[in-house]
Amino acid sequence: MIIAERLRLLRREKSLSKRELVNMLPLNYSTYANYESGFREPNSDVLQMLSRHFGVSIDFIIGATENRMRADEVAVLTDAEHKHIMQYRTLDTHGRDLVDVVMQKETERVSLPNTQNVVGGRQVVDNRVTLRVYQQKASAGLGSYLGEESDRDYELMRFAATPVSEKADFCVKIKGDSMEPKIADEDIVFVKAVPKVDADNVGIFVYEGESYCKRLRIDHKKGAILLESLNKAYAPKQIANPEQLRTVGLVIGIAE
Repeated sequence: MIIAERLRLLRREKSLSKRELVNMLPLNYSTYANYESGFREPNSDVLQMLSRHFGVSIDFIIGATENRMRADEVAVLTDAEHKHIMQYRTLDTHGRDLVDVVMQKETERVSLPNTQNVVGGRQVVDNRVTLRVYQQKASAGLGSYLGEESDRDYELMRFAATPVSEKADFCVKIKGDSMEPKIADEDIVFVKAVPKVDADNVGIFVYEGESYCKRLRIDHKKGAILLESLNKAYAPKQIANPEQLRTVGLVIGIAE
């Protein structure tokens, strides 16, 4: 059943239905569906075709290894690639997080089917944008967004291509009613990855190990930084240690 599991994993990573996938391959729907159900196993020719299509090794598909790289992809690093790696190693955690987000976003973009169109400067498929939706819910979830833990806790979802969704770098699910009436419990918000959010804007923040979707407010009279809820039933959270406040991104909209 490992082949079936790997094929489902690879297809879902591309946000494709079985029907959409077989339309891109010289396979009929029932044959491929049987592969994913475990009723049949692909022969060597089909495995080679699937390996090329998904960009992974045959050994990965059959479960012989966790290494996805195909033998024909192994190459010596160029001077430019080596320089990028050395620069990456000099970054702090925040810098590496931002680079990782951009890298993953671009990797997902170029892996989209060849039927993609360009709309508003972003590549989309069938007028839909594919974005990460982080499951670590903001307002009071422990951990840090875009770090090692939350980087594994996401799913790819497709949204209608709009001026807002096309500008988003990722999405976050919201927990609780502290941002009502604008943002409700279980809403998914579009987020633009930025290192700083201007005062009076809603953003995603991490402070002392907890994540928040809040409005940033600066009390100039008291010299205080506050994370403010839109729901007046919740008191603002004062930031006692500003150096521990990390901005993840700016909330630019809510998914329909």
